[in-house]
Amino acid sequence: MRKVLIVDDEPSVRFVLARTCERAGVPYEEAGSAEEARTKLRASGGGKDGVGLVLLDVRLPGDDGFKLLGEIGGRVDSPFIVVMTAEDTMRSAVEAMKRGAADYLGKPFDLERVERIVRDLSAAPPPGHADDPAAQAEERGEAGAEARRLREGGVALPETLIGRSAAMVEVYKEIGRVARTEMTVLLMGESGTGKELVARAIHANSTRARGPFVTVNMAAIPRDLIESELYGHEKGSFTGAVERRPGKFELASGGTLFLDEIGEMPIELQAKLLRVLQEREIDRVGGTRPLAVDVRIVAATNADLARSVEEGRFRRDLYYRLAVVPIRLPPLREREGDVILLARHFVAKFGEQLKGRPVQLGKDAEAVLLAHPWPGNVRELQNVLQRALLKLTGNRVGARDVATLVPAAAASERALTGLVEGLLDAEPPEGGRYQAAIAAIEVPLIAAALARTHGNQLRAAELLGMNRNTLRERMRALGMKPR
Repeated sequence: MRKVLIVDDEPSVRFVLARTCERAGVPYEEAGSAEEARTKLRASGGGKDGVGLVLLDVRLPGDDGFKLLGEIGGRVDSPFIVVMTAEDTMRSAVEAMKRGAADYLGKPFDLERVERIVRDLSAAPPPGHADDPAAQAEERGEAGAEARRLREGGVALPETLIGRSAAMVEVYKEIGRVARTEMTVLLMGESGTGKELVARAIHANSTRARGPFVTVNMAAIPRDLIESELYGHEKGSFTGAVERRPGKFELASGGTLFLDEIGEMPIELQAKLLRVLQEREIDRVGGTRPLAVDVRIVAATNADLARSVEEGRFRRDLYYRLAVVPIRLPPLREREGDVILLARHFVAKFGEQLKGRPVQLGKDAEAVLLAHPWPGNVRELQNVLQRALLKLTGNRVGARDVATLVPAAAASERALTGLVEGLLDAEPPEGGRYQAAIAAIEVPLIAAALARTHGNQLRAAELLGMNRNTLRERMRALGMKPR
């Protein structure tokens, strides 16, 4: 079993990771800087007793972790490298995977996951970058220069691709992995999850970044115009074709073609698309000879394409041709913590645009936004906040500004109003109306907080703004049992 090299300038982090290696039964060494890591890598050499895995922090004294990652990744006996950082997860994750890291870990660590990674990668055969014919070919000529530029350059990401949740970090890692390749990508996710933003990020971080990014929405094109729109047409090929017109495949030459809502493509037209993907050449409508095209395909769908295949509405061979690298985009309800990050971003951005002044998101508004399931995902959140800002008179978006724009919140407000009015109209209960109202809301409030935190009383108490002992006392007083 090969060793693990822990590279981090913080002794406490090295201590925790060293104990994790011990639990996994894997030998390890430590380094506090990039220079010390270089020395230990040279001393250990390759082979079965060398370093098989490097746990590499980004922020190091002297040279940073990304520079060391680039150096290590070019060796014949290159070990696996897992990048660690507490910094901007979006850019760091994409950058790490673009530069060839095996995985990415955000701080604070999930130590069980770290232990699995240590056990698996230290026992795996080395990636052997320099012995890989594809990697060697990549390093030659203009393509190689562009690939090196990608590994050494920065990360280009759309500004609204925002999120630090574990689900989004996985998406960022996939962006970094596929950006280095020419593989066809299929983005799957509900409407409003940001599929086009991810497609643009893949393009911007690929060797085709200097080429065009062309979008086609299959659901927006009339059935009888799809062929002309995709492949172009010759003059006089049909009524209204008064001149030759290039299609989207030609316009995207040297770049990326984004086929949005691919599941809406009529099945009788899918065979021609399959042939284009296989042969890399198109036939214009009315044309007499095929034309070679050089495009990278990224497709997207909010439908269940696998089900469409089984139901005969989508070709099985085309599905497998498109889903070379499938990436699932999580709905907003699965992105813990991202709702508020996105909301603050939208309020800051559109506040300046619509009001011409800085606008802030109030804590009371955050509570309303967190309570909504967001079936329309990021797009729905953006629309709600834009409408709230349009009507805003002050410099702060509060609960009242968003509650009427969120259906669930509006319904909750009506229900709460009904409860209050009912208590005021009825005979005074024992203990008084005030205590009755508090009791009516306290139990479901605590229950909802516990449900959201999966029964974790400490996190539920933090969510409610109280300490854990107070929460336990209230649960006992209300006769609520721990989950």
